[in-house]
Amino acid sequence: MIKFLKLYEKIGIFIFIFAGSVALSIATPNFLKLDTILNIIAQGTYAAIVGFGMTFAITSGGFDLSVESVMSLVSVFIAMLMPVLGMAAAIAVALVIGAMVGALNGTIISKLKVNPLITTLAMATIIKGAALLITGGRQIIIAQKSFMELGTGKMLGVPVPIYIMVFFFIVFYFVLYHSAFGRHVAAVGSNQRATKISGINVDMVTIGVYALVAFTSGITSVIRTSQALIGIPTMSPGFVLVVITVTILGGTSLTGGRGNLWGTLFAGIFISMIYYGLNLLAVQIYYQMLSVGIVLILALFIEGVRRRYLQVAKSKGIKV
Repeated sequence: MIKFLKLYEKIGIFIFIFAGSVALSIATPNFLKLDTILNIIAQGTYAAIVGFGMTFAITSGGFDLSVESVMSLVSVFIAMLMPVLGMAAAIAVALVIGAMVGALNGTIISKLKVNPLITTLAMATIIKGAALLITGGRQIIIAQKSFMELGTGKMLGVPVPIYIMVFFFIVFYFVLYHSAFGRHVAAVGSNQRATKISGINVDMVTIGVYALVAFTSGITSVIRTSQALIGIPTMSPGFVLVVITVTILGGTSLTGGRGNLWGTLFAGIFISMIYYGLNLLAVQIYYQMLSVGIVLILALFIEGVRRRYLQVAKSKGIKV
């Protein structure tokens, strides 16, 4: 039992994917078509990419509720700057602005010692208000049609967003598991006081983590804005719940100190599979949102039971 519970941390998400695939393939014959699978993975890129950043935040012992607002702000700036700066420069500047919002989150949390939930919730409200103020509450149409290729184009029959997701997965996997910064993030999440005593600049790690979350939010915003060809000041309401679900379901510990990027990647695909499968079954969006909430509660329940069981076993002297 103990071996299975320890293994579940690594393979739990694959159990969910297998069970969901079997159920949906029985419910609808179109589910197993190649185009359907590619579309599911492509839609899963949204939550997975932001989930990469959220994995860093939760691993460091933090949290970020401002991802939706950052996405909205980046979307608005892309639409406003593209006619002036061109596509590449507009995307770059908008991503920098988004990352600066994240760095501000990290600065408030680390320097002023404000709770991450309160900080990012307040920042979410401020940034969303700023996006609405800048646009006057209206969407901004983007005339540059070539921009749409980022979100809807294909290379060798595979949607471009999948390539973007894989690229950033490789980058962040190296950063989290094979760089000093990644080790520092895990150390801060495990024991912040001991990490500070060891000489690591905890404040800079925190600022870097929240800048990273905002940057990944910006990347997803670029993809979504490209698909719509519209700067949207109220992008993806409720998306933060999906990102949190993906991160926790993927195996990243809410107590900090341990992140699972592989799990986040496949959890993003799994949540997309739920939405896509329910769409094929013509289930209303309200029930789709309900299902994601139930999955989050289930994942938290299983993780809680698993952790308590291992703690009890450890207290009895059993090797875990």
